[in-house]
Amino acid sequence: MLDKHVFAMPEGIKTEDYIVGLYYMEARTEDAYKKVEAIALEQSTGTWVDVPEETEDIRRMCSAKVLGLYDIPNYEDAIPESAPFRRLVFSIGFPVGNINGQIPQLLTALFGNISMVGGLKLLDVYIPKRFAERYNGPKFGVDGLRKKLKVPKKPIIAAMFKPCVGMSPKTLGRVFEELAMAGVDVIKDDELLADPDFCTVRERLRECVKARERVKKRTGREALYAINISDNVDRMLKKAKACIDEGANCLMVNTYTVGYSALSALAEDAKVNVPLMTHPDFAGTMFMSASSGMASGTVLGKLARLSGSDMVIYPSHMGKVPMVKERLVRVAHELTSPFHHFKSVFPGPSAGMYPGAVGELIDSYGTDVMVAAGGGIHAHPMGIKAGVKAFHQAIDAAMEGVPIEDAAKDKKELKAAVKKWGIYNKNSSIYTLTR
Repeated sequence: MLDKHVFAMPEGIKTEDYIVGLYYMEARTEDAYKKVEAIALEQSTGTWVDVPEETEDIRRMCSAKVLGLYDIPNYEDAIPESAPFRRLVFSIGFPVGNINGQIPQLLTALFGNISMVGGLKLLDVYIPKRFAERYNGPKFGVDGLRKKLKVPKKPIIAAMFKPCVGMSPKTLGRVFEELAMAGVDVIKDDELLADPDFCTVRERLRECVKARERVKKRTGREALYAINISDNVDRMLKKAKACIDEGANCLMVNTYTVGYSALSALAEDAKVNVPLMTHPDFAGTMFMSASSGMASGTVLGKLARLSGSDMVIYPSHMGKVPMVKERLVRVAHELTSPFHHFKSVFPGPSAGMYPGAVGELIDSYGTDVMVAAGGGIHAHPMGIKAGVKAFHQAIDAAMEGVPIEDAAKDKKELKAAVKKWGIYNKNSSIYTLTR
């Protein structure tokens, strides 16, 4: 017999009192209800056998609720015996009171022990206002960054240092100045550049702040330097404040190695009064399987926004880390669509961006997007300045509805970029990683 405290209709609960996970499961089971009931209890009050202290009152107050269960296809007459397994979509509501505003406990409830059973993927999560109001979220968001950067309508341009590691602080300062003078809005460390002895956070910050101030004096523009402060959490929090004291105007975090709650600790700290950027390294371990883990929209989108990121770098369907276009567009939706009181966040689809892909980028993601490039700027045949200019030319062409190939005819920088890398074509790839 199914437990009356575990099964409910969505209309039968107060939605503000539940965090709801939507799941996909591939299972060989003759009783899908018992299977899903076991998952709901495993993630709330129960274990594999009844225990004396798990009373009816405890089940009523604390057990998760199965709110829907569907076979895909939704067989009505009979389930074919030839089917290798059943494909199930189901939703489970978890009492907000069990979790009490903690991001680590949110993840533990939604996908704790059950993450190891295999054949189970968390597709989405509904986060009620009662939970969300515990967090301020992004301090700046799209509007705040546009105001800070003085870029009211166009996509913003981000560039990362290349090579990823190995340059000295003075070299980084020189490259920063060249990028900023050329018109880059946000200049970021590579995720692989943390705090090595040959290029420490403090030394390279000092050089880049000096370069930033020289550019500001000459142009009136202040580029953001997203310095990578990723570290063990105790050291990272101290490092963040030390960097701000020494002039940092933006911080980058490898969110998926330090954890959402570490990012949130920065975002919720009033003394950390600069924009925060999320880098996606390691995130693929969470979402790349089609039948296990969590969906990319939740990992890269909703949870990064809840945790307070102002900008989120992640793969693009045009780049060197191939993913399904609709998944990546969904990430952008999770970052920009209305979500309680949280500000919209700049999506940064990247990983191999070049000028010939800008038209497809803007067509897919709109203008509230960050055009982020590394090799596509540094390896331009005419140099860094021309590489940045080619991106500006490509953005202007896309916003004016002019095809890239037409715009390139009388713009030598864009023409050179198109000659070297071509124009995005979904049926071919220029990347070694995708071959």
